[in-house]
Amino acid sequence: MYQVIARRWRPKSFDEVVGQRHVVETLKRAIEKERILHAYLFSGPRGVGKTSMARIFAKALNCEKGPTPTPCCECEACVEIDRGTFVDVVEMDAASNRGIDEIRELREKVRYASVKGRYKVYIIDEVHMLTEQAFNALLKTLEEPPPGVVFVFATTEPRRIPQTILSRCVRFDFKPLTQEEAVEILARICEKEGVSFERDALEVIAKSSGGSLRDAEMLLEQAILFTDGDIKRDKVYDILGLVDVIAVENFVSALLERDVERALSVFKSDVLGRGYDVGGFLSSLLDYLRDRLRDSAVKGNVEESVKFYTFFKVFLRVAEDVRRHPFGDLLMEAEIIRLTSLPPLEHIAGLLKDAGSVAVESVEKEPQKGAAPSPVYSKSAVNELKRVAATVPALGALLDYAQIEEEEGAIVIKPGSLTKVQWELLLERRAVLEEALKERGLSLEFRGEPRNSSGVKERAAIKQKARENPTVQKVLEFFPEAVIVDVKKREG
Repeated sequence: MYQVIARRWRPKSFDEVVGQRHVVETLKRAIEKERILHAYLFSGPRGVGKTSMARIFAKALNCEKGPTPTPCCECEACVEIDRGTFVDVVEMDAASNRGIDEIRELREKVRYASVKGRYKVYIIDEVHMLTEQAFNALLKTLEEPPPGVVFVFATTEPRRIPQTILSRCVRFDFKPLTQEEAVEILARICEKEGVSFERDALEVIAKSSGGSLRDAEMLLEQAILFTDGDIKRDKVYDILGLVDVIAVENFVSALLERDVERALSVFKSDVLGRGYDVGGFLSSLLDYLRDRLRDSAVKGNVEESVKFYTFFKVFLRVAEDVRRHPFGDLLMEAEIIRLTSLPPLEHIAGLLKDAGSVAVESVEKEPQKGAAPSPVYSKSAVNELKRVAATVPALGALLDYAQIEEEEGAIVIKPGSLTKVQWELLLERRAVLEEALKERGLSLEFRGEPRNSSGVKERAAIKQKARENPTVQKVLEFFPEAVIVDVKKREG
């Protein structure tokens, strides 16, 4: 009988496991030092090798040459465990055996000594599916386990397991495979199967599997059948319902050039015309935009980053709408027209400059008692701080509301309009800024205390006045998801 690739090339020893070295090394040391515990929890996403690791562990404990971290895979115990016929290794699916009766039966069997092996190993998959009563029945056995019995629980949702059970297990968290790790495994399988392949095609499969090796192997199986043993990138795109990156590049290029006819033509001919699903196209598009956004950010190209971030946010929302809307193609066409009809970024920037003066009169006319002065920014200081802040989550946003000054080789940061909580968050991250500025001969000082919450109503009124300004309304029309966070005096 034919055996699928995912089962045929399942790892049979610790050395064949890829991507979970932290688990492998810990289990091997435990075996070498004869410190075998009675309960283990293998937690992680689907298809990353939890049950395969459990079987290897069972072989290591019951191999004729063991317990050993290198089971021979040839003795009777090893062979039968691989086949799933070894009487002292019991695999149970908690999704279909989740009640108290099944656990009571398990407790009865646990009391008896092993028949052929050194250890009785119970592998319970999807253990989080057990009922509350079943967990309670299992708890007594975990508190006073019989000698020579090992439980290995596997789960994709550890948060659903009672704390009383978790506290009696040694937990190992399995990681999704990286794209490189998955590609190496797929390439090795292709070589063993005598299948020719393009590495780009395997990269597409690995990326689509989302870190699940089992999913990647099933897609590989499908690709082998579809391509008759000659796996090429364009064929893999067809299998997955994804649009080739060339079509995506042409589409994004048309958006950047604000060429509505070309953008619609690419979408209709290269996507709909070739029978691709709109959702599949959006998946490819979002992957491409994410990569371009990352590359632009690394290069420090702010203008490009803004463009790709805008596109990414727009099409992420479209992808969500398409999933629940029967006319996804019409939604896409409408969004294409809207994006290509936006005024150039330079014009938007002009609008924002115009909007920057809105409500300044209100701010200056009646200054709040004790309010922080308007920020005074030194361009060189701010640029350096912004560059560093971009590497730390939320730090850049905090600096936007702080008051920054430069004094003879020292950069001084004051609370400005930061709240007490925000100021404390900024102080927690001071080490990052200090280290970076120290390399450039600059010192960093934090001075003052954050203002209190007075003036909230007045600032809310200023925001409302800004919202009613025609120029601001134009900006909000172009960016419907935008909100007015604050109103500041425009420098210069």
